[in-house]
Amino acid sequence: MHNSKNHFASNMLDAGALNGIHDYLSQHVTVPMSFDDLLRSKIVYAVSAFDKLIHDLITVGMVQIYVGMRAPTPKYLAESISLLTAQKLAAATPPPPEVVFEEAIRSKLKLLSFQDPDRVADGLSYIWNENHKWQRIAAGIGLSEQTTRTTLRLIVTRRNAIVHEADSDPISGSKLPITRTESDNVVSFLTDVGHRICDLVT
Repeated sequence: MHNSKNHFASNMLDAGALNGIHDYLSQHVTVPMSFDDLLRSKIVYAVSAFDKLIHDLITVGMVQIYVGMRAPTPKYLAESISLLTAQKLAAATPPPPEVVFEEAIRSKLKLLSFQDPDRVADGLSYIWNENHKWQRIAAGIGLSEQTTRTTLRLIVTRRNAIVHEADSDPISGSKLPITRTESDNVVSFLTDVGHRICDLVT
C-alpha cells in the first residue's frame, strides 16, 4: 500500500502543478479569454487521483487478505466471484492465483466510483472492519465528521458540474466562478483525507 500512497501523492502534485501554467498565462498572455478552465481541470484531476487511491487501496488490501497477509472483513467474505474466476483460481498453472484474483477484483471495481463519502466507506469495508470510518478519518485531519463528509460531497458535486455540465449556470449559460484559492483548497483537502485513509488502512 506504500506504493499506492506514493502514486497518490505524485498525482496530487501533478494536479497542483496546473497553478504554474494558470498563473503564467494569466500574467503574460493578453487575450480576451480566461484561463480558469485550468483551475477546473485541477479539481477534476484531484478528484480522479483520490478515486484512484481508494481503488488501489481496496485492490491491494483484498489481495493481501487473499494471500493471508491481513485479516478478512465481513464484506470481503461476502463478496462473490464468477465461476470462471473460481476455475482459474483452482488451476495449477501460471499465472499465480493471486494474480488471477487481482485481475478479477480490478475488473469488478473499475465499474465503481469511490468519490461520495458513503461509497468510499462502503468500498473500504472490503479491507477495513471499522464501523465509524469517517469519524476516524475526520479526527486525523482536525475536522468534524459532518464537515469532512459535507466538504467531500461539495467537491464531488463541483467536479460533476465541471465534467458533465461544462460548469455552467443552467439559466444564464455562463461559467460558474472559480478561484485559485478554491482549487487549492480542493487539492489540500483531498490530499489530507487520502493520506489519512492510507495511514488508517495500512
